[in-house]
Amino acid sequence: MFADRTGAVRAVHDPTGHGRAPRRLAPSQAGTNQGGDEMLGPRQYLELAQGTIGYRETGRGDPVVFVHGVCCNSSAWRGVAPALADNWRCITPDFPLGSHSPAVPDADLSLPGQAEIVVGVLDALGLDRAVIVGNGYGGDIAQLVAARHPDRVAALVLVGPNVDRSYHWTAKAVVTMAKLPGAEASTRMLLPRRTFQRLPIIYGWVTKRPIPDAIMAEYVGPAVQDRAVRRDLIRFLRGVTPEYLARASAQVRRFERPVLVVSPDEDKVFPRDAARQLAADLPQGQFATIADSFAWAPEDQPAELAQLLLEFLPTASAVSGH
Repeated sequence: MFADRTGAVRAVHDPTGHGRAPRRLAPSQAGTNQGGDEMLGPRQYLELAQGTIGYRETGRGDPVVFVHGVCCNSSAWRGVAPALADNWRCITPDFPLGSHSPAVPDADLSLPGQAEIVVGVLDALGLDRAVIVGNGYGGDIAQLVAARHPDRVAALVLVGPNVDRSYHWTAKAVVTMAKLPGAEASTRMLLPRRTFQRLPIIYGWVTKRPIPDAIMAEYVGPAVQDRAVRRDLIRFLRGVTPEYLARASAQVRRFERPVLVVSPDEDKVFPRDAARQLAADLPQGQFATIADSFAWAPEDQPAELAQLLLEFLPTASAVSGH
């Protein structure tokens, strides 16, 4: 079993301001981003040093923490986590990557800063270590967790990640746009528009199929409706650089526990050949592909991704010796 600090109190924050008792908030108390509760569990809140982080969880067993990409939230895992819930405790936080609420204005939102938020989630939930599953830029964050805190990672799953200095032109374009004057106002005006959403630089080249309207409302709503969240998003984007992952390359490749690298076969953004090489370089690396999917396999092919995890996780648990 992956280590869990038994008896630890979960630090759950009440965003209503009426107290901070460690308790589960009812969906009506937890804010507006409630889609997928029936699959992922009701949203709860953790009070971290960086600010308040929402999360949901379902299932029982060894812990698996899922790290989504930019401009989405825990609902990205709605088709994956429930399939694992019979044997795994699936924890799906809303990381501050643009679709979160509340805002975290004082947090370090760089990629290393996001990695520290992952570790903060583990601490707040009393977890010594967990399997970390990351998709897209969530895969970058997961790699940094493994590089900086290898003792906290029982196993690693990277789905369509960047590798080393990879930096696709779509990412460069978004980062450049985020640095322009008026970026906040442009985000508020353009992000709700469906034609804008399907552009290659937004969701068009990470999902092969349009995201369902209700889920898209969850993804774009916080940044459109809340100026502080919009500022968080712009602050994160302005800090995106391949240098963080490049500097961590050697540490990532020294990670000794099991790693599954998954490369969707129609990925247009993240480097498939480099992902395959990364798996080959790792001491316990495995490589798999998913057909008929762009980078965000949790959206395009959730059942296929869940099946890969169901096959990998028991092996990873046995090899890790927990």
